[in-house]
Amino acid sequence: MKTLLSKILIAQVITVVLALLVMTVITRVSLNRGFLDFLEKQESAVLQNLSTGLGELYENRGGWTMLRNNPRLWNRILQRTRPGQGNWPDGRPGGMQNGRMAPPETPEGQMMRWMRSLDRLQLKGRLFLLDGDKSRIAGAPVDSLEGLSLAPIESGGEVVGWIGFSARGTALPPDARRFLQGQIKITLVSLVIALVLAAALAFLLARHVSRPVRKLDEAVTELTRGDYLARASVLTRDEIGRLAENVNRLAQTLEKNRSARQRWMADIAHELRTPVAIMKGEIEAVADGVRQADEHTAASLLEEINQLGSLVEDMQTLALSDAGALNIRKEPVDLSALAGQAAETYRHRLHEKNVALEIHCGEEVLLNGDPQRVRQLFNNLLENSCRYVQAAGRVRLTLTEKAAEVEVVLEDSGPGVSDDQLERIFDRFYRAEGSRSRATGGTGLGLSICRNIAEAHGGSIRAGHSSLGGLEISINLPR
Repeated sequence: MKTLLSKILIAQVITVVLALLVMTVITRVSLNRGFLDFLEKQESAVLQNLSTGLGELYENRGGWTMLRNNPRLWNRILQRTRPGQGNWPDGRPGGMQNGRMAPPETPEGQMMRWMRSLDRLQLKGRLFLLDGDKSRIAGAPVDSLEGLSLAPIESGGEVVGWIGFSARGTALPPDARRFLQGQIKITLVSLVIALVLAAALAFLLARHVSRPVRKLDEAVTELTRGDYLARASVLTRDEIGRLAENVNRLAQTLEKNRSARQRWMADIAHELRTPVAIMKGEIEAVADGVRQADEHTAASLLEEINQLGSLVEDMQTLALSDAGALNIRKEPVDLSALAGQAAETYRHRLHEKNVALEIHCGEEVLLNGDPQRVRQLFNNLLENSCRYVQAAGRVRLTLTEKAAEVEVVLEDSGPGVSDDQLERIFDRFYRAEGSRSRATGGTGLGLSICRNIAEAHGGSIRAGHSSLGGLEISINLPR
């Protein structure tokens, strides 16, 4: 199995090799083209200078007779690479003679001076001389003058000859080939050095990158085994570091969900155990003859059955909401009418506890929502107040229309809740301490259902302290 380290190492090495190969090819082509351009310029300069020397030679000798059909004399001229060595082809002395300096440089010597570099550039074997009619006098054989650069040789203002080089072809001079070979060797050495450096740097980079990935893999492996307390080490601040932070947040969420699920199961068991235990005790008492199967017993059993039914219905609503299957069928709804209906339902129960109910809303507050779920929302809010508000208290329900939403606010006179309890009041099965406990009834799911209904309509819900001294529930629903 290929690791991240090996993949980065291989990718780095391949990249360096390809880059160096491309650079080598480009360098080779560039050098070849550069040498060819250099040789063309050198040939042009040599021809210009040789034409001057040969023009003076033509004037001194009165023509090309001395060179025409005399290849040996031409070769002897070309063999002289430095002035002052031996005699000229016509027998005149040159260079050192009997320990004395040679006479001043003649036109022939000037011409020979320009021939010094021809051997190195492989020009001697390609040099040819033509007369004024472009007939060959000496030098390299020429089949065609097409494409060749010729330099005119002038004497007395007239063109008396031409000098040029035969086609060079694609071959480079030995010095050029040796230089290119040296550059290729240098490139190969550079390639080896670059490969070693690239491998070392790639290894360090891969190890630097793979270490946090390996730590992250270990943490994810622990999470898949159910150890939600495992955390990834955040070693960097790059994408891998952010991924590690996200994995840690995922682990926290999983741990929180597991704790919530365990608490949920425990709460369900507790809520189911109480009415079942009461019913079991009532039935056993009737069976043992301790109690009579009268209306009082039947009413007690019916109350516990209703409690079970309410709990099961609330749990089903929450389960549908969690699964995203809460049935919401939106249509134009008059919130004012639904609030009034819910108030009339609970007004008698509140009156029995000497609790005043106030409704503040307009004549018609329209909203696009599910009437059944909105009615359930009002019923849960008033049921919560009906159960927990103390006698001689107050409950106030207010509907306020805004530009893009409707605000529903339910306030009561107490008992109130602390700030810590406000943060958990929408948790399932949560009941605040004191008067808001199971002793007063309820499943502890009413406000959780309210939150799910509000969110299903695209709204929000929050809890706070009421100006009446108790709890305030504020719901914002988009219109």
